[in-house]
Amino acid sequence: MSQLKPNRIVLHCGLHKTGSTYIQRNLQTNRELLLKQGVLYLGPNTFKKRCSELWKHLQWGRWDCPTSKRLRSQTRATLLELAGEHPESIHTIVLSFEALFGTLRSGLAEPPRRPPRNKEHKAGLYRYAKSRTKRLMIGLEDGLGHRSITWTVLFASRDQEGFIRSCHTQLLKEGRHTPETGQFETFRQTADFSHTDPRTLQHALLKLSSKRDVQIKVIDYEQASDPEEPSTLLWNVLKQALPQQADLLKQQLKANTDNGNLSKTTNPGLNERGLELAIQARPLFKRSEWKLFRKFLEKNFAKSR
Repeated sequence: MSQLKPNRIVLHCGLHKTGSTYIQRNLQTNRELLLKQGVLYLGPNTFKKRCSELWKHLQWGRWDCPTSKRLRSQTRATLLELAGEHPESIHTIVLSFEALFGTLRSGLAEPPRRPPRNKEHKAGLYRYAKSRTKRLMIGLEDGLGHRSITWTVLFASRDQEGFIRSCHTQLLKEGRHTPETGQFETFRQTADFSHTDPRTLQHALLKLSSKRDVQIKVIDYEQASDPEEPSTLLWNVLKQALPQQADLLKQQLKANTDNGNLSKTTNPGLNERGLELAIQARPLFKRSEWKLFRKFLEKNFAKSR
């Protein structure tokens, strides 16, 4: 029976509002091209839906408890299926999902819930990044059935003021704000961003290297991106995530004239009128209706570059 035993796994963990959606759409569009080069790519939807037990374990599990047989079985079967006809040729898995470190709503928006079993109930964006990442690593190792893996944890940092404003806009677009946090100044004063500093994150994540081969790579979002040329960010992320394949992938992706995602900006910010409408509309729509309203806002009130 063919086996899937990658020697490297790359975790692209965002951060939020650093072009992750753009990166993910381009990698997903070209996943077959990546497979031919021995790279298996998993984006957010694939991870949440196809590896649901691992996603659940990442959020609520405990790293000091054995992974369940169901988690191991589902993860192994899903990765084997996604690897295609020759899983033994896969040397690298790339998992890109900005919620690996934590979600915006649990870190910034939701009121305190009943403490979960893993006791990770305090607010603060990315407060539990290390423990979540550790659970993910253990879950993938157990699902794959081997631990001889080199890990790369990759995330982008950005100017703190711009980061906070972008996170606030995202919560408004998702309808996750309250009457108080709808106003930016109130949000900035009450939301906990103390764990999002790249040096703080690096220091916490480096502790994972005591028992594993772990590299932490940080990309400066402002330096690595160009508002006039979205693909600049993609090339810089590929250099860090897949240094051996980056140049060839760049050539092949640029040669694919059918890939409209390469020059298309995704998940735009909102202009002042759009932000105002999002705040005013919060009491009017049900959660199931908000997704359509968000699309309306992004189409008609996107912030210009």
